[in-house]
Amino acid sequence: MRILLLEFFSSGGIYADTESARNDHERSTLVDEGWQMLQALIQDAVRSDGLYIDVLLDKACDHQRDDVFSLANVSCYPISNADQFRQQLSRLAVLADYVIAVAPETGNLLGQLAEQLRKYGANVLLPSAEQICWSSSKFQTYQKLTEHKVPTPEILNLKELALLSEDALVVVKPEFGAGCIDTNVLTASELSLVVPKSDMLIQPYHSGINVSVSVIMGAAPVIMQPLYQQIKIVDQSLKFMGVENDVATQHAARATHLAQRCIPLFTGATGWIGIDMVIGESPTDDMVIEINPRLTTSFCTLHKRSDASLVGKMIDNAAGRELR
Repeated sequence: MRILLLEFFSSGGIYADTESARNDHERSTLVDEGWQMLQALIQDAVRSDGLYIDVLLDKACDHQRDDVFSLANVSCYPISNADQFRQQLSRLAVLADYVIAVAPETGNLLGQLAEQLRKYGANVLLPSAEQICWSSSKFQTYQKLTEHKVPTPEILNLKELALLSEDALVVVKPEFGAGCIDTNVLTASELSLVVPKSDMLIQPYHSGINVSVSVIMGAAPVIMQPLYQQIKIVDQSLKFMGVENDVATQHAARATHLAQRCIPLFTGATGWIGIDMVIGESPTDDMVIEINPRLTTSFCTLHKRSDASLVGKMIDNAAGRELR
């Protein structure tokens, strides 16, 4: 079986995208996370028997230090310009039995990439275009979760903001964003001194334990072991510091229960989704913060602790085969 692994920043997609995406490319967090993701994907995929793996690779990436790129069942195709990216992508996407694609939601990069791959006729392991669209928008995610009675922080309007006490904490974040980028925590009095951009959302800050839950979608969705997220407030900005294992049993149970309530929103999807949440003082305080319709950095931790290839599980679940 042949698969194509495509991580937007590491695979040369940046050459074919808009100036706004090039600005994102300068943000080291996304670039570093993307490179780590691609390495983890390949290291995981080679554990699955019978896979032949194609990888598009930006020439700017230093892959010489990782032996996995030189394995007999891994073929790398160097990319240095937009034409090379489009030509190789269209050729390899058709040859692949499955395509695993990773891109941030900013600038609708993920949605555009999924649409392009599907136009080529590729069997891409991602949610549907509609599911990617609403989950890429934090406002539409709020609407969808609220509609299905999944607890999530409300979005505050001007009247509601005026009723807050001066020391009440609020989160200000872009409607379309990746991770914690451009996400700030302010008091209501501090917020009154700034004018948020029109595409920014304001929500009450919910303190608690940050947890990420990953789900392998397909014929029988599989909820992975929850992970603690290390998120800190640094100079009024939220900073993602990584994930940790060994989630306490009571937190894992509550996080898994909340993730189960989100799965019906992705009926028919294949691939991987990530659900970020806050576990509060009691179960009634637990909240879903956002849903990522793609592989997240949690994969880099989860694949190391798995006895079997997670890429293999994604393929088997998409094909309707019983997971072992």
